[in-house]
Order: sequence, then structure tokens, then C-alpha cells
Amino acid sequence: MNRLCLRVLAALALASLPTGAAVRAQDYPARPIRLIVSFPAGSSDVLGRAFAQNATLGQPVVVENVPGANGAIGLTRLAKSAPDGHTIALGATTNLAVSPHLNSKLPYDPLKDFAPIALLARVPIVLVVSAAVPARSVAELVALARAHPGKLNYGSIGTGSTGHLLGETLRRRAGIDIVHVPYKGAAPGVTALIAGEVQFFFFPVFVDARALVRSGALRPLALVDSRRSPVAPDLPTLPELGYPLEAAAWFALIAPAGTPEAIVQRLAREVRRVLSLEAMRRFLDDHGIEAGDLGPEALKAYIASEHARYGRMVRETGVQVE
Repeated sequence: MNRLCLRVLAALALASLPTGAAVRAQDYPARPIRLIVSFPAGSSDVLGRAFAQNATLGQPVVVENVPGANGAIGLTRLAKSAPDGHTIALGATTNLAVSPHLNSKLPYDPLKDFAPIALLARVPIVLVVSAAVPARSVAELVALARAHPGKLNYGSIGTGSTGHLLGETLRRRAGIDIVHVPYKGAAPGVTALIAGEVQFFFFPVFVDARALVRSGALRPLALVDSRRSPVAPDLPTLPELGYPLEAAAWFALIAPAGTPEAIVQRLAREVRRVLSLEAMRRFLDDHGIEAGDLGPEALKAYIASEHARYGRMVRETGVQVE
């Protein structure tokens, strides 16, 4: 009987000790946090660095650009990282919702290999033409494409990107013959648009090319959304114009699957704190960016719904990555 009592007491004592995960969460972070940004420049880089500069977690947040394969290389590295919160990444529409439907050999599963932390931001996408294009509305652009089949080019940040899918969806729904030209990122895409290599582009424009819109070098024709943006309230939406296209460039902080819940929640709280800062609010407003408002559970559901929606779009357009 005494032996039994001793065993029970020993078991209770062990159960009362903090687990390894709890200890790690309590001591977190123990070293600088690496934030992987899967693209070389543009919206994701701007947002990742803004978060890193404003985060106060007791250790610096160091941004590491890991571009390639529409953001897949960066997320592959994250999936293989230790789930201790010291490596996180900025996932995006492209590499979490689009690419998984285009690459059967993708070395990660967006719904299983990551722990969602928080939605950092949502950036409206705009259909933009260069100032040299004689079209001041979507109707005029469609008419121009119909009058010159196969002569109008549209650019994107890469084959299989959100912009590529939007261009192909517009092509099918408007019944026009246009040519896709992929670029390696937003910066060369903007350069190509101004140079006349392509005639239009679907941009998260208020981040990637806002100054050029203000200068008149680029002309926005419509917002790819169900609602108008407070940044440009006079800009019509594609659904208003008879083209039911809705999309946004969203960016979310994620960690490797298996990251302790306490660490995920701490990072989520830090995102909320950073987004509430007056300086951060001004920064987002100046860039036309909408602050994120989803925590871990809501973000998990959102990624799943976006993953399903873009899967339907891929099947509709027949887009493939060679």
C-alpha cells in the first residue's frame, strides 16, 4: 500500500512539472527571431520589415528574403525549421492558396505544415494600364483587346501567381485574346509596364506602384474586389462593371506546425499590438493597406477557404505551371 502511495505521489509530482513545450514558451524568445519573406521586394517585403521594426519581443526580428518559385522556396524552408517560434514566415495568397493547386510536387502542405499566427494585412489588387494605353475604362480595354486579338500583353509576378489567374479569368469571361508575360517580382513588372512591354497588370498597386499612379505614369481602371477602397473611393470594382472577379493580396504570419500554442498566441498578441500602433496605422494608410484582424483560429479557417476558392479558379482557367 505504501508503495502504491509513493507511486501515486511520484506521478502527481511529475505531472505538476512544466512540460518541455511550456518551458520553451516561458523562455521564448531565447535568440533573434528569423522572419522569412518569400519574395524579393514589393508588398510582402514592405510589410515584413514594418512588422520587424515595430516588434518588441525581447529579441530582434530579422527579415530574411528567400525568393523563388512564387514564394514556395521560403515556405519550404519554414516547414523544415524547428517548431520553436524562432523561425516564422510571411505567407501570402500566392504560396498558401494558389501554388498548391499548380504544383503537385510542392514540398509542403499549406493546411497541415504550418501553424497560423495572425493575418498581418490585406492589400487591394487593382487592374492598371500604362499611360500609353488608349483605354480609360475596363470597357475600353476589353474593346481594344477585341479589336487587336493576341496583341495585348498583361504581366504578372510569375506563372501561377494571383495576377496570372486574374488575367486568365478576365480573358475567359470577357472573351478576349490576350497574352500572359510573367516577371520575377513586382519591380520588373512595373518597369515592363512603363516601357510598354505589357499593356496592363493586376497589382497590389497602392504598395507596388502608388507613386507612379499619382504621377500619371500608370492608370488604375478597376479594383478587383466586392467593395470600393477608402483609399480610392472613386475607383469602380470589377463586379460593378459586370466581371465578378474578387481577389486581394493578403499576408499572414505563420510558424512551423507543432509550434507550442503559447508561443503562437504570444506572437498573435504582438501582431495585434503592432497593428494598433499609431505609427503603424499611418504607415498602412499611407500605403493603402488594410490592417489584418484575424487571430490563429480565424486565420486557419480563412486560409482553408482561400485555398478552396483559388482551387476553383485554377480549374476554371486551366492555368498550369510548366
